[in-house]
This record gives sequence, structure tokens and C-alpha cells, in this order.
Amino acid sequence: MQPQPILLYRRRWTLVFQVPFVLLMAVCLAFSLYWASVSNDRLLTALCLCAAFVSFCVGGTLGRSALEAYREQDPAVVIDATGITDLRQDDPHTVTWEAMERVHLDDYEGVILVKLRPGHRDSALGVIVKALKRWQRRGDVVFALGGLAHDPRQIHTALKAFHAAAATRARAGL
Repeated sequence: MQPQPILLYRRRWTLVFQVPFVLLMAVCLAFSLYWASVSNDRLLTALCLCAAFVSFCVGGTLGRSALEAYREQDPAVVIDATGITDLRQDDPHTVTWEAMERVHLDDYEGVILVKLRPGHRDSALGVIVKALKRWQRRGDVVFALGGLAHDPRQIHTALKAFHAAAATRARAGL
């Protein structure tokens, strides 16, 4: 019996920490711009402008991330009978269970690691490139779970069950 599909959503409670930090970065930006405009010292002006730039970059990045997390109502990752689908990208892709040779949840790193079945038409160079990518990323496909609300035991159980069901279907020739 296959488990229920798992829908992983972004953690919205992290906004509690992100929003005050974004406001702090806005205050730092305003403070840096103020001191850069009133300072007569070139070194102090340069340092204040650098601090303003860093505050803008960090605050803008976190602010955008917080806004996306607040607006996002749809699941980010779906684990169901068809495979694992990552919906966070502009072009969502699904890795089917039949294409997976091995699937593993690394809860320490917060990722799902997938090793794909070898392709029959891969050239020698393609095999080397895939092996290097697999070595670097620890898998052919990596689904990051950072920032997503999830239960590792539930995901681990579902991954094993869905992958085993796909292997059974493949052996039966369905």
C-alpha cells in the first residue's frame, strides 16, 4: 500500500525572524547614507557607502525572500506516486520513480539525494561529467529541503515505499 502524497510548503514562521532583520538592515542603510552625506572625510564616506551597499544587498535579498515566503501558498515540493516534483523553479521538473536507481534522505544536510539509472546512450565523456557532478553534489539530482516544513521520518518512509512500489512495477513489467 502506497502512502499518501507529501506536500512540502515553505516555513512561514521564519518570517518572524526575517522581517525584523530586514528592518534593521533598512535602518543601517539609512544611517550609513546619512553619515556618508554629512561626512567631510573621504575614508569615512567610502566606508559608509560600502556599509550602505552591503545593507542594501543583504536587506533586499532577505526582504525578497520573506515576501516570496509570505505570498507563496502552493507547495514547493511534491512527493507522490509519479515521483518527486520541485515546483520552486520557473520550469518545474519531476523525477519519476522509474528513473531513480537510488533515493536517500540526508536529514543532516536537509536534502533528498537521487541517483538516476544509467543511460544507455551516454558517451564516455558524458559518463565522466555525470560522475564528477554526482561526486560534487552527492547525487544526480538534489532536492533541497531547507526552508521547507517537513517531517524527516514521514519523508523517509514515503521515499522507501514509493521507490519499492516502482521497483515492483518494473519487475512485473507494468
